[in-house]
Amino acid sequence: MLPIPTRAALAAFAACVLTLALGITLTSAAAVSVAGAGFVGLALALAATMPLGRRLRRERLEFAWWLEHGTGRAAGAAIPGAPFEVRCYVRHRGAMNLDATGLEPIVPSAVKVERCPTAIRLAARTRTEFRLTLLAPAAGRLVLHGLALRLRGPLGFFETPLYFPNPLVIKVLPRAAAGRPRATAMRQPASTARAGRAVVRHRGGGTELHELRELVPGDPFKAIAWKASARRGRLMVKEVEEEIQQTRWILLDVSGTMRAGPPGRRKLDYAIEVAAAAATEAEAAGDRVGLITFDARVVTHLAAHEGKSQRLRIYDALLGATEIVDEDLTDIDEQALAELVARYVRQQDGVDFYRGHDGVDGPGLVDHVRRALGEMRPSERAAVRASSPMSQWLRRFCRARGLPLPHRADAGDHGKSLALADALQRVGGRSRSPTSILVCSDFDGVLDPSPIVAALRLVRAHRHRVTVLLPDAMSQAPPATEPLAQTLARVYARSEERRLRETRELLGRLGIPALVARRGESPHLVAARACRAALRRAA
Repeated sequence: MLPIPTRAALAAFAACVLTLALGITLTSAAAVSVAGAGFVGLALALAATMPLGRRLRRERLEFAWWLEHGTGRAAGAAIPGAPFEVRCYVRHRGAMNLDATGLEPIVPSAVKVERCPTAIRLAARTRTEFRLTLLAPAAGRLVLHGLALRLRGPLGFFETPLYFPNPLVIKVLPRAAAGRPRATAMRQPASTARAGRAVVRHRGGGTELHELRELVPGDPFKAIAWKASARRGRLMVKEVEEEIQQTRWILLDVSGTMRAGPPGRRKLDYAIEVAAAAATEAEAAGDRVGLITFDARVVTHLAAHEGKSQRLRIYDALLGATEIVDEDLTDIDEQALAELVARYVRQQDGVDFYRGHDGVDGPGLVDHVRRALGEMRPSERAAVRASSPMSQWLRRFCRARGLPLPHRADAGDHGKSLALADALQRVGGRSRSPTSILVCSDFDGVLDPSPIVAALRLVRAHRHRVTVLLPDAMSQAPPATEPLAQTLARVYARSEERRLRETRELLGRLGIPALVARRGESPHLVAARACRAALRRAA
C-alpha cells in the first residue's frame, strides 16, 4: 500500500517548483532555500506516511456490513426502485486516531449509490459505524464486493489506499414481495385436490346453493331439483357455488431478446414483475402455482405447489433467471472466462494466477475457487452446464460472486420455438385436469411457429386456458436523444409493431388471447387483466 499524494501535496509541490525556478532565475538564495525546505517537508511527510500501511496490517482493521431492515423491505431483501440502507462498521484496534476519506463501495455498475459519507473519523480502539443508501433498478441477486477508502497521513499531504474485500449478497425481490395482493378468482370447470378460494358455479350437487331456475335445453338431467320441481309444478334446476383449488402455471421467456437494454428497462425485468405478481395472487387465492423458464431450452422447471414457501421458491427462480451462467446459454469461451475470474481474484483476494506469456494458471485458479465455494451455502454451489470441470467451477464461482457473463443473444432458428413447445407440453400435454397457463414472451426470433402452434392446439384440446403476455419493447426502452438514435428507434418501432400484430393474429386464430404489456402499467393489474381475458375466452 504505497501512499498517494493529495491535492494539497500536488499544490505544495507545484509551489515549490515555481519558487525554485524563480529563485534560480532571480539568483535569490532565499527563494531557493524556501523551495528546498518545502521539498524536504514533503519528503518528511511521505516518510511519515509510509509506515501507515504496515501499522494497519499489524493492527488489523476490520470491516463488516449488512442489510438494514426497515420500511420498503421484504423478508430481509430490497425491492427495485426503492432505496435501501446498508449498515457498516470499521473496527480500529490501534492507539492512534485515523481519518478515512474517499469512501467508495464496490458495487455493480447498475446500482446507484445515493448516499455515502465522504470522510469518517476512526477513533482509536473503537468501532465506527456509518450507513450507505443504495438503489437497485431491477430484481436480481446483488453482490456488494467490498469497500475502498484512503487513510490520510500526517499533515494531510499523502494518503494510503485501503480496500476491504467482503462480499455481501442482497436479494432484490420483485415489487410484488412488498405489497399485499388481492386474490383474483379464476373459474374452472372442475375441482382439483382440495377446496380453495376460487368460486366456481355449476349445476347439480355442491356446497352452497346459488339459485333455482327453470330447466332450459342443454341442462343435464341429473341437475334437476325434484323436490322443488314437485312444489312448483315445473322442472327446476339447482345451481350451486363451490370453492375449489386451482393450478396455475407461469411460462417465462428468459432468452437474449428479453435482455436488451439497461437493467430496469428490459423486457425481462417487467416480465419478472408480472410473474411475481401472478404467483403472489395465486398464493392469496390458495391455488397451486408452478414456474417454467425457457431460452433455447427449458432452463428451470418448478413443480406446482401452494403456500408461502412455494412463492419464495418462485422468487428465487425468477432471480436466478437474471444470472444464467450455463455454457450453452452464454457467449464466452473458457480462456476468456479464466481471465475474467483471475482478474477478479487478483483484485478481491490479492492472489495472482497470471503466469506471464503462459496465461492463467488454470489448475491453481480452480483450486482457489473450490476453496472459496466450499464456504458458501449449498444453494450457491448448484451445478451448472459446462463442457469441462474447470469451466463448471469457474461458472459456478461467477454466479456466487455476481460476475455477469454475456448472454447469448440468438437462441437459434428454432431454439425458442422448440423450448416454448416443450414447456407447454410439460404443463398441459399430458394432464387433462384443466389449468391456467400464463405465457410471458416477446415471441421475438420465432421464425417457425409451427411447434408452438401444435403444442397450443394440444393444450387447448385438453381444456387448459392459455393467455399470452407480450412485453412492448418500445415502452421499455429509454427515450432516444441523438438524431440517429431517434431514426433507428422509429424504424425499430415499426418492426416491433408489425411483429406484435402478427403474433396476436396468429394466437387469435387459435382462440388464445394475447395482451400487450407496456411500461408504466402495474404488474398486478396486468396479471389481473390476463386473468379476465382468459375468463372471457373460456366463456
